Amino acid sequence: MLDEETVSAMGDAELSAALALLRSEADRRERGRARFEKAELSKRNKRDPRCPECGVPLMGDGRRKDGVRSYECPKCHRHYSDTSSTSLSSSKLTPAKIRAILTLITLDCPDWVVAEIAGVNVKTAQYWVDRCLDAAGEWSMESRLSGHVWIDEMRFAPIRASGFVDGVWTTYAGRIAKDAYMEVAFDSSGRGFCHLFAERLGTPGSAMVSECLSGRIEPGSLLTHDGASCHNRAVRELSLGDDWVKFVAGDAEYERKMKLMSNCCSYLRHCFESHNGIKFSKLEAYGNFFMYRWSHVRKHGLRATIEFLFNRVCGTAKSQISESLF
Repeated sequence: MLDEETVSAMGDAELSAALALLRSEADRRERGRARFEKAELSKRNKRDPRCPECGVPLMGDGRRKDGVRSYECPKCHRHYSDTSSTSLSSSKLTPAKIRAILTLITLDCPDWVVAEIAGVNVKTAQYWVDRCLDAAGEWSMESRLSGHVWIDEMRFAPIRASGFVDGVWTTYAGRIAKDAYMEVAFDSSGRGFCHLFAERLGTPGSAMVSECLSGRIEPGSLLTHDGASCHNRAVRELSLGDDWVKFVAGDAEYERKMKLMSNCCSYLRHCFESHNGIKFSKLEAYGNFFMYRWSHVRKHGLRATIEFLFNRVCGTAKSQISESLF
């Protein structure tokens, strides 16, 4: 073991070589610890421990050469580890670095700012943005609203368009374009989701709204809304309590009943405005991420929201592709 006298007797070249060797060994050990830590995080937070190909429960198959637990599918005989089919698979970053990146993303930092502060490249920052979209999307799919529920529709106008007449726009090329609408829904327990009506542009009809809400709101829940005619069918078919109030500027009853929804929509609108350039196909994914952040920060605070997001990302499968972000 090196002592002070031995180190003092070393030349500059020998000392530099020894320091480089020590740093290399420290990095190797840190990567090994991170590998086991990520495996434990994935195992604890993974929401579907079955084979991603066959859908059957995996069987333990000892450990790999690096010591990580291995599993085998009894049907297709493919081998997996705890991080397989999660956001942590193939990632070389330590959990501490991933948590720092997710903190910056939660704070709404642009990709280039995340990359600069965290010491990664922009593509890596985009990769983890996509993992946050996956986690928030899975949360929204699991959300089944109950108790007191609020719903409303957000409108997205087409870009490079002008001349809004009778619900349609004329684009710069002379073509007709309609608005896109997104259903925004949440309950008093902090659950919520956003659903983009991508199959048909323009004002959503009662059948579209009813189909969107079907299976996602518990029967008997109290539904607060702005009295739009497209909500009536959902109220009737889902056996919901009808707590509607028509929008009138300055009306005290409307402001009291719809205050929380107005706050949510204002927040979502601000978030979308700060993320100009999102593809149409990504609107719903970003809407769910913004809804996740708004709901959790309001209920649990920022620090707990970051920790919840980190744990959920560790166990969520990948679906978003960063190359198609913009």
